[in-house]
Amino acid sequence: MSDKPINDLHIIQRLRSQIEQLENLEKRINTLEQERSTLTHTTECLQAELIRHQQIKADWEWFFENSLDLLCIAALDGYFKRVNPAFAATLGFTQNELLAKPITELIHPDDLEITVQALQGLGSGQDCINFENRYIDNQGQWHWLSWRCPALSENTSQLYAIARDVTDYKRSAAEIMYQATHDPLTDLYNRAAFDNELNNCLLRAQRHPTNHVALLLIDLDDFKQVNDNYGHQAGDQLLQTLALRFKSMQRKNDFVCRLGGDEFAWIADTNDTDSVEALLARILKELQKPVPLEKVTLKVSCSIGASLFPNLAQDAKTLFHQADSSMYQIKRSGKGGCFIYHSSIDA
Repeated sequence: MSDKPINDLHIIQRLRSQIEQLENLEKRINTLEQERSTLTHTTECLQAELIRHQQIKADWEWFFENSLDLLCIAALDGYFKRVNPAFAATLGFTQNELLAKPITELIHPDDLEITVQALQGLGSGQDCINFENRYIDNQGQWHWLSWRCPALSENTSQLYAIARDVTDYKRSAAEIMYQATHDPLTDLYNRAAFDNELNNCLLRAQRHPTNHVALLLIDLDDFKQVNDNYGHQAGDQLLQTLALRFKSMQRKNDFVCRLGGDEFAWIADTNDTDSVEALLARILKELQKPVPLEKVTLKVSCSIGASLFPNLAQDAKTLFHQADSSMYQIKRSGKGGCFIYHSSIDA
């Protein structure tokens, strides 16, 4: 029997095996090509995503560095982790100096308690909106800062805050308020401030029955003659001098104002009539001292009427009427003196 069929069979078997290996190899190559294509696409996507995120971060960095607002990153440990140039420039410190200082060293002592409360709120999920406190700069001056800061969340570990320096606004608002409540000539409170203060004093006295309120109305005698004889400039100087004397006499809780013209009002806390009489005597004594003006020295006379709440009056309108009636009682009886209201005046 010939060996040729056996050899042919062997060749066929080897060929079949190689064909199978070749097909498997082609399949593997196709798979790898697909995987490479997928990986290439994934890499390209990842690269694009990375570039996009880097651009977002670069935009944030540009905004952080160039913003006119005061930006900072802080933690609940009481230290800044990062501040932007505007923050440092506002307070006059370098960025590194601000990072090295505990925040409490920069805050006004009167604002520490509310600042700690605000930080605790941020740590417990309470956003901070329009919170204001004062920070010191490197020259020892205080700046009012108004803050906006979202609270910590599950996805954040640091505080990202925006602040604005509202010092000028605060100063302007205070100046406007001052002008609205003060007499421009004497720098005493004006009539609008008087009405508000009198009502507040009576409300406090109602809450505390042991408190009493005395209202004194002070009117200069013959003030018109000063203007007529020496000019309005002399009259203004006289009013300014008397206002300074009032300020030097008033006690901590006293309130003195110019109602208008040559009429003044004095609100005082008191416990009895004797203390009111003592106050009246002090005022009269001080006002009777000669007043040196630019061209003449004058001796001033005044009429003072007084009433007490709740002893004599039960409301602001009645209190004012009684003090006014008492003052005119002095005017009618010869001027230059004081009188505490009594019902006989109205009779």
